[in-house]
Amino acid sequence: MRKLFILTLTMLLAAACKEAPRYTIAGSTGNAGDTLYLFGFDSRYEKIDKIACDAQGTFNHFIETDTIAPLGLILPSGDMITLFAEPGVNATLVKNEVEGEGWIVKGGVEQALYDSIADIIAKAESNSAKQVHLEEFTRSYPMSNVNVEIIRRFMIDIPHPNNSFILSRIRNLGGTLQDHELFEEIQERIDNKNSNVLYKLLPSFNYTTAEGNKVNTKRYKGKMLVINFWATWDSLSRAQMKEISRQFATKDTSNIGMLNISLDYDTAQWRRCIKEDSIAGDNVCDSKMWNSDFVKRFNISNLTFSLVASPFHRIDLFEMPADRFSTITDSLAGKYFKENDNKKKTNRDKRR
Repeated sequence: MRKLFILTLTMLLAAACKEAPRYTIAGSTGNAGDTLYLFGFDSRYEKIDKIACDAQGTFNHFIETDTIAPLGLILPSGDMITLFAEPGVNATLVKNEVEGEGWIVKGGVEQALYDSIADIIAKAESNSAKQVHLEEFTRSYPMSNVNVEIIRRFMIDIPHPNNSFILSRIRNLGGTLQDHELFEEIQERIDNKNSNVLYKLLPSFNYTTAEGNKVNTKRYKGKMLVINFWATWDSLSRAQMKEISRQFATKDTSNIGMLNISLDYDTAQWRRCIKEDSIAGDNVCDSKMWNSDFVKRFNISNLTFSLVASPFHRIDLFEMPADRFSTITDSLAGKYFKENDNKKKTNRDKRR
């Protein structure tokens, strides 16, 4: 019995003495007395560590972590490097020999993945090209923690974030990533923005289509109406409109209408593009672009931007993702026209 007690006590002491998983970051700035700061981007690491270099300018710092945590390392120059603390990884801060300037962190699978995609996106020549790379990455690596920082850096922390695109990327993520606190904040922010518009009446409008027809709210009386804001000069927006148009062509147009408002200054190019791309629906051009009344009313800052109004001209969906056009419109059409049929039946019963 005594031997069993001693054995159990020994095992408990061994377990207590076992070190928690560590992530180590080491390197040299080359300057004695330099100070670096390490902090966490979210609740996985809620500290700010002050790291002092020795007389040779070298440092060695570790944190205890049992999960992958995104961190920011602030250098003496004020520059910040994003790094991923992986349990059991020994990382090193080194000079960026490829770029010839700056610093990089070597060590860890997630670190290498982040640096690779971040470099590709940062060098993309246009916003549409960046979004293509972002979409490819989230589809290829839906379980990677890198997604959180990539979405934060290149989709959220920019002057005019595309909320519908952000939400479409988040929906591609797997595991618990969709429930990340950052994404919950984004959803709450979008919900608050939408609350100022949802369920209110669609404002009146008057446009002239490419064929010279006048369009206003009366044209769509009794129909569900999808309004898309896009532009021919935005390649991603143009590609999304082609896909939306393809899906719209399969719908029953007795129940649904579509108004495509292009924010274009070059009407000749607009006419050419809608013909080349066979854009379905009613196509109009608003040369006021970002200064148009519609854009200001809905605070639109990204393209493609879509909203859906009910047959009673009430806005029921604000900022619809382009890749879910068919699914969402089918669902809403079922709701709208079932409600309408029920109201007609109730009115007939009352007259009887």
